[in-house]
Amino acid sequence: NDVSYTESGSAGNATFTVTLSAASSKVVTVNYASSNATAAAGSDYTAASGTVTIAAGATSATFNVPVLVDTLDEASETATLTLSNASNASISDATGTLTIVDDEATPSLSINDVSYTESGSAGNATFTVTLSAVSGQDVEVDYDSSNSTALAGSDYTAASGTVTILAGNTTQTFNVPVLVDTLDEADETATLTLSNASNATISDATGTLTIVDDEATPSLSINDVSYTESGSAGNATFTVTLSAVSGQDVVVNYASSN
Repeated sequence: NDVSYTESGSAGNATFTVTLSAASSKVVTVNYASSNATAAAGSDYTAASGTVTIAAGATSATFNVPVLVDTLDEASETATLTLSNASNASISDATGTLTIVDDEATPSLSINDVSYTESGSAGNATFTVTLSAVSGQDVEVDYDSSNSTALAGSDYTAASGTVTILAGNTTQTFNVPVLVDTLDEADETATLTLSNASNATISDATGTLTIVDDEATPSLSINDVSYTESGSAGNATFTVTLSAVSGQDVVVNYASSN
């Protein structure tokens, strides 16, 4: 027969039954042996082989295949049990399938926040996608950037793609290019969003990129004005000057005094 065995957090046995189509007056023997399919002997189950004996007058006998402890989230896995060398019987169905059904919770994905300080040259802000527990399967998830106060094309380069965390690992990184910016401005942010996860859920879908400005705050000055009277009223025009272009609106009060 085929046997489905659900993991329970401890080792156990999957019990196979060899059945005779009809009772015989003779003792019937047949050999059995396991072989890997997607399950691997030594890590998922213990390789099994031997001889089954069905006593005269009986129609069935059983044997066990030990299933090992496995704490990784993974797809259900299979091994094959094959009968051979029957004595006093023929073999009508030589193979049984052992299906090991996983019982581990699906791990979840999260993404961190990154603060990147400008340095006068372009660079990369590196994000890390983290899996809550080691998985027995490769985990994939898409990421995509979106503007907040930072603008793609002027503050950073829009980024999108797929992150793959290989089976047995818990983290993977990707980069978001940050562009050169010589303007004094407030710190700016963009959002990185995870979506379309496979073999995992998403517990924290958004990471924030904070681009920290490194430019000196510009200074203000006002000029002196000489106004020659001309017999009629007029205006003396003053100019307020910023020492460097700024990425922010600059406001300053003025007042006259005698």
